[in-house]
Amino acid sequence: MTAPLSHLARCLPEPRLSGVLKSTPDDFCVEEVLGFSPEGSGSHGLFWIEKIGTTTPQMIGRISRLARVAERDIGFCGLKDKHAVTRQWISLPLGTNEPDWFDALPEGVRVLDWARHPKKLRRGIHRGNRFTITLRGISGEDPDFSSRLERLATTGFANYFAEQRFGTDARNLDLLARLGATIESGRVGRSDRNWGISTLRALIFNEVLSRRIQADTVAAAQEGDLAQLAGSNSRFLVTADEVDHAQARIHQRDIRLTGPLWGAGTVPTEAAVRSLETALADEVLRQFSAEGDTTIWSNHLSAWRVDHDRRALMAPLMEPVASFEEGSEGEVSLRLSFTLASGSYATAVLRELVQVVPA
Repeated sequence: MTAPLSHLARCLPEPRLSGVLKSTPDDFCVEEVLGFSPEGSGSHGLFWIEKIGTTTPQMIGRISRLARVAERDIGFCGLKDKHAVTRQWISLPLGTNEPDWFDALPEGVRVLDWARHPKKLRRGIHRGNRFTITLRGISGEDPDFSSRLERLATTGFANYFAEQRFGTDARNLDLLARLGATIESGRVGRSDRNWGISTLRALIFNEVLSRRIQADTVAAAQEGDLAQLAGSNSRFLVTADEVDHAQARIHQRDIRLTGPLWGAGTVPTEAAVRSLETALADEVLRQFSAEGDTTIWSNHLSAWRVDHDRRALMAPLMEPVASFEEGSEGEVSLRLSFTLASGSYATAVLRELVQVVPA
């Protein structure tokens, strides 16, 4: 089993087009959609920041030193790509002081706007992200590309955890192997623990999602499914008597089926859904357990108080726009814009549309 998405099932037929992603940072632009506006008063400041060529933690570390504020007191909604043009909100406690550090920011980081607000930002509080992506050197022909994009906008796309979740060159898999050979849970550092949990959950979720796409059940309600209300974390168990009603709500895009974010204790699904999730989780856990002893991971997850959680199997693709442009030397580029809900990956959308060639 490998971390990248190459072996995982697609919702649509294999793309006919190929193109190069991230030739330059300008080819991948992300703009956070906060979902609310700063109130204009309060003890914190919300800062709308553009960055190029730096990670969110690096940016926050630099601002922490310049503003003389502890990093733990700086709020942000999510991590943004390094090799991209990204715009995101962060919060800092201000008291009665006015910020005086804008001119000292490093190259590639600038404050576009700011205003006062009563509260610190929390992870995942934002509504989503707006992406503008350019793929260069497009080759191949796909006369049905518009229909392909329209279908994703109508039905959603497979909500895979993308390659970023697994680290550079999938190095987080090495971390999983080390944790799976570590018997004493309390001796694992917080960073390794958090990355290990995130990577393990992503692997299991992706395998379940791929299997349900292959079985054509990713949007087909079954007894024992956990369904989630659209735009909410409210969930309910689909009973045998409710399967038909749940299916009608899926078609109306009122609910989406969910997959596992693995944890300790009893799996919250039932019947065949639970059997599938448990079997695929066991496969992943055995692969990253010393001598295939999955009780090591059971002990880790219990000691670290990791509860089962859920993630939508399919995610909405909002406001998609696509255009093909021919350059002066005949090279064709594809420009895509779309909005995704918080937690969904743009590269999971791209794999349904284009075969991405590394820059």
